[in-house]
Amino acid sequence: MNLKFKRKSFCFKLSSKVENSNTIYLEKSGWIIQLVNNEQEVGFGEVSPLLMRDFKKCQEQINKIPEYINLINLSEQIKTFHPCIQSAINSALAEINGEIIFKKKYFFDEIDQAAILFNPNNVIEELHKLQKNRNFLGKSLTLKWKVAIKDNELEERNLKAILNQMNSNIRLRIDANGSWSREIANRWADILKDNLNIDWLEQPLAIDDIDGLKELNKKIPIALDESLLKYPTLINDWDGWQIRRPSQEKNPINLLRDLENKKGLISISTSFETGIGRRWLYHLSSLQLLGPTPKVPGLAMNKTPNSYLFLNEPQKIWDRL
Repeated sequence: MNLKFKRKSFCFKLSSKVENSNTIYLEKSGWIIQLVNNEQEVGFGEVSPLLMRDFKKCQEQINKIPEYINLINLSEQIKTFHPCIQSAINSALAEINGEIIFKKKYFFDEIDQAAILFNPNNVIEELHKLQKNRNFLGKSLTLKWKVAIKDNELEERNLKAILNQMNSNIRLRIDANGSWSREIANRWADILKDNLNIDWLEQPLAIDDIDGLKELNKKIPIALDESLLKYPTLINDWDGWQIRRPSQEKNPINLLRDLENKKGLISISTSFETGIGRRWLYHLSSLQLLGPTPKVPGLAMNKTPNSYLFLNEPQKIWDRL
């Protein structure tokens, strides 16, 4: 199969900054790609790197792909490319081949249909506002709190205050982005292990500390994120929750198949994609909610601006870029 390859760059500012223990995100840049085959069937993908060093690598590699290329040659060429490029190409091919058929409408626009990303500087205040808002009464809300940003003593005080004030309709996810020591991680695990509000601790230890993560997982649910990206074999080996980000994996079709086959302990998470990549997030999240361990996805809906870039219609996004 011969293909025509096109790309267009995008850049947008997040509605508000996203801070974790390793970096601060203020904006997002990447590329929308379009593949067209001999029958004029079209597939779209998104190259969506999170870090500047990955952006530069993707920029160098994506410029090496010619406008006209055979499928076999394209598949061979991208084998050594950054996973974000492989994800975009494989996403577009899956759309052309009918391996994924997107819906015109997905339902993740209400506050209780996706996790709410806390501002780490105002966690107590934000919790108060949510619990006092009459529009949210009776709704089950999931909150995500990024930690290891401030002094641990302060964050532990905040944790205890949150646990004392949290209603039974609140679920809590705590993400250390791989920045805790084993000592601190175990302290938090001891505080949380019997708490019914907690979903999981996300990547509490360094990416490479697999043994430490396995031991913690015996005490409290541990969700891997960054470790999965560095060590993809953990997708099959890890006995616990997995935070899966399709735009960062080499082939999101594998994740699609896992969810279609009702694999559990998977949670879908965003890397601040445009509407092109978000179609995958929505579709996979819909499947996850039908599986054996349903959990609302982490879509960071309040962090993306109101823009044509986030339409659920890829051709309109493409035409306006």
